[in-house]
Amino acid sequence: MTNEKSIIDLAKTPPQSNEMESPREALERRQAAAKGEHLPSSNPVVNTEQLSTEHQDTLKRLLEKSESKISWVPIDLPSRGKFNSSDSASIQIKPFTFEDEKILRNIKKVSDGAKVITTLIKRCSKDLNYENLPLVDKNFILYKLRELSYGNDYKIEATCTECSETNGLAVEINKLPVNYLDGDASFEVVLPDSEVTVKYKIPTVKEEMYLNSVDSLMDNLWRLVESIDGHTERVITQGFVAKSTAKDITVLRNAITDSDLGIQTLVHYVCNSCNSDSVVDLPINESFFGVS
Repeated sequence: MTNEKSIIDLAKTPPQSNEMESPREALERRQAAAKGEHLPSSNPVVNTEQLSTEHQDTLKRLLEKSESKISWVPIDLPSRGKFNSSDSASIQIKPFTFEDEKILRNIKKVSDGAKVITTLIKRCSKDLNYENLPLVDKNFILYKLRELSYGNDYKIEATCTECSETNGLAVEINKLPVNYLDGDASFEVVLPDSEVTVKYKIPTVKEEMYLNSVDSLMDNLWRLVESIDGHTERVITQGFVAKSTAKDITVLRNAITDSDLGIQTLVHYVCNSCNSDSVVDLPINESFFGVS
């Protein structure tokens, strides 16, 4: 498998282009950046309102077919909007436009990446309660935006676990299984050592910060616990997690982070070299934000 990159890393990487800056232009841009200055683009965007009627009509004709491909499309969310009473079971999304692509490629530092992804999802969706959005829904929306914006085919490489052969795969995003929530949004697990029943919640966007690292998750795991054998007091949930066995905590952590809800990214394939059945967890590679 190729080296996996985060979505933030990929957003920082522009697609391949045949239009390269000259050495002089590159030098001027580096010098300007060092001074904190900004050079105007060598290809400024044309203000269509200033064009003649003839030119506006020509542009309208040339863009006629693409206009129909950036319309709003309804999608049903895996959570079915059952996590919060204010949530919608379905939303509308639209493909990235030129302006969205500019935002995506304009990430200057890693810390900006998450904000840019948030901005793009908000810009390209309607009827969305973003802060309360379950992460399984956010991930699903991201894959659907990729499908709409750059196409259904997603090319990856997978290394066979039997013979180490590298296999080139073309995954069709719209054929990935999606598990939707049946019943109410109630999740629980019985812990093996303490033998208590823990009710927990699936993390939402506003709780995503707790999942940034293992340390952060462990420190904040209690925040995702709703009750323990019916006890909901913070002093009980926080104290229980702090004094639980490693086995119980591992079971609880896995239940919370490895939800079966949402888009399923395990891809089964037959190795081209040894014909063995293999499986790979769909990686995010350099083709994710681009046409494969």
